[in-house]
Amino acid sequence: MFALLFNLITKMITNITTIIYIFSVSNESINNGTLQKGTAISRIDDDEGFQIYKYSNFLTSPPYDSNSDENDNYEITPLKEENIYLISGKFTPTQDNSINVTITTNVHIPLDKENIPIMKPTVNLLGKTTGYAQLSETGYTLPIQVKPYLSKDQYIPFMVNLTHLPNGRFKNALTMAKKNSTIHTTGVFFLAESQLYCEILEFQFVSGKIDTDNTISVPWKSKADSYTESPKSSLEKRIALVRQNLTTQESLSTSSSTQNPKNKHKTSTTKILDISKSLLSQDQHIEINDSDQEKAENEEETIDNNEDNIGNESDDFKNDKGKKGTLTKVLPVRGRGKRKKLVNK
Repeated sequence: MFALLFNLITKMITNITTIIYIFSVSNESINNGTLQKGTAISRIDDDEGFQIYKYSNFLTSPPYDSNSDENDNYEITPLKEENIYLISGKFTPTQDNSINVTITTNVHIPLDKENIPIMKPTVNLLGKTTGYAQLSETGYTLPIQVKPYLSKDQYIPFMVNLTHLPNGRFKNALTMAKKNSTIHTTGVFFLAESQLYCEILEFQFVSGKIDTDNTISVPWKSKADSYTESPKSSLEKRIALVRQNLTTQESLSTSSSTQNPKNKHKTSTTKILDISKSLLSQDQHIEINDSDQEKAENEEETIDNNEDNIGNESDDFKNDKGKKGTLTKVLPVRGRGKRKKLVNK
């Protein structure tokens, strides 16, 4: 879009449409085609007023043959002397008040030269204002500069004075125009005192801004669920694949760009903290094991003392053998420092 706008502003648009009568034609073979050059005139009023044109007409097909049926395949009709044509093309003025025009389209009009119609040239111009609009008795006048590109040898800017009625519908737009504003206009082209004028038929400003807000609601979207989707063609599948790849690349680029070095540092710190907690947990486990071992040694010492007491009581039992009564025997309980009484009747 920017490249297109740049080309429009630097090369600009100067298109002309009119009816011409061919005076002369010369054919020249060039670049696998035929370049026609010559002189033509147009009738611009009811009197004897006329405009002179020096034209060039490039044919991309072989030279014209009046007996050939292939002439209908020409994108541009070959010009013939003493014929009338409706033409349009790019133009630039010359110092002798004639107009150089590179014809892009032409249509043959089957009329006699005595009946050539009156038609003032209509032009489309894209250019920059060189000043402010001036109001006089004849109306508004706004000067603009255009720079057409016909060829590498015909790339010369020129001035055109835009004219408009004092109470015309574009008077507000003309008064708002500032110096170096880019404008596009359509109007009737004429010369007066060797100066170029254009009576405005259409006028608008050209902005370099691009509006990306798209609020268009397509009418067929509401019926998307009412019919079965038709199979996609190979071209549609190719387009869908390209869009999918672009979306994937964009998502990967976004995820990589959102990574923060601080997050990496935080992750590293978290890992160190987990290791520290693990080491502390192992130390506590070791201390608990040491306490259990000490308690077990105390219990073993108590058991040994109990066994000694049992031995002494056995000796007393032997001495009291034969006596009637109740025998109380103390048995050790393994793993505890208590004694259990055993009663014998």
